Amino acid sequence: MSVITDEKSRSRLSISSSTLDDVWHADTAPGAYEWWYFDAMSEDGDEAVVIWFLDNSVFSPRYNRSLRPGQANVDERFPALLFAYYCDGRVVYRAFSEFAGSEIDADTASPACRIGESSFRFDSAPYGSGFEVQVRASLSRGRTLDAKFEWLSVEADLEGTSGENVNEHSWNVVATRSDVSGRINILNKRGNSIDVRHFRGTGYHDHERDARGFADTISEKSWGRVHFADTTAVYQVLSEVGRDAEAKLLVTRDGRLIERTVRVDEQNFARDKFGIRYPTRITLTSDDNIRLRVKPSTILDSSFCSVRFASEMTLTLRDGKPRRSIGISEMIAPRTLKYRWLDWLTDMRIGKNGKGSLL
Repeated sequence: MSVITDEKSRSRLSISSSTLDDVWHADTAPGAYEWWYFDAMSEDGDEAVVIWFLDNSVFSPRYNRSLRPGQANVDERFPALLFAYYCDGRVVYRAFSEFAGSEIDADTASPACRIGESSFRFDSAPYGSGFEVQVRASLSRGRTLDAKFEWLSVEADLEGTSGENVNEHSWNVVATRSDVSGRINILNKRGNSIDVRHFRGTGYHDHERDARGFADTISEKSWGRVHFADTTAVYQVLSEVGRDAEAKLLVTRDGRLIERTVRVDEQNFARDKFGIRYPTRITLTSDDNIRLRVKPSTILDSSFCSVRFASEMTLTLRDGKPRRSIGISEMIAPRTLKYRWLDWLTDMRIGKNGKGSLL
């Protein structure tokens, strides 16, 4: 497998594609965080799944309070788990819960993590290698979500680690493309199954980390991914406080990863129900005319600081052939995480100690 890149200059966004480095780094610096992110879209674009394992959840009021003057406590961790299943453009099941610091058990030698009763691990089998993901989470009205998925890697390990630097945001695009299959089972208070959903689609997995506090460092972050029949495109636009945005477009095809620094054109802004301002037209263009157009079409989920979309995406490579499909895009505006008066509202949307949230 080979890597193609258009620049050798040092980047604040440290990019890699490495299963070997998909391990827990357990950074104890005040504000340090890392997460493992999985998502998948069904072939018809009607269903989507998002699973997020967070060590020091950047969305947690407890984490953000710990970074305020006189509050830092490097001995405490704030792990969290998010699971969301969407169908026909709406949330069907969503669970987001924080756990005690003792409830995270991650591996520093191999890709594996457990938070509460949910876990993932990397494994190899005769038919391929990938991730086994299991989620057990509490929902409202005493219900329990029990889900099992397999992320079988198709395009992965495309680049080795790109180095360590405390002033960089590490983005490990572990597997840009995976065959995903799984089952979601909803249990009532008595443990009886009341709903079963089977899922099959194409997925993505990455791992991000930083030694610096999230809201103190990042003013805005947007990223997305889309799968076509022969290609996958992934992008991230990262704006650090006091600095211009840095935008990257990654294209994988036939075992190759093409990395480009891109220009970003955002147009036709709108606001979601929580007041987050977002563009309804985004165009990312490289110097050699690789272009990705993103049109957020449906808001799948939103909060006081983030919004997730099902987006129509069109990729044009140098062959001039436009490829169109539905992908997932997201935007985070971390500044609201610093507002103390929002802590109690945010807390109502996040369950505690593995329990379901109030909202």
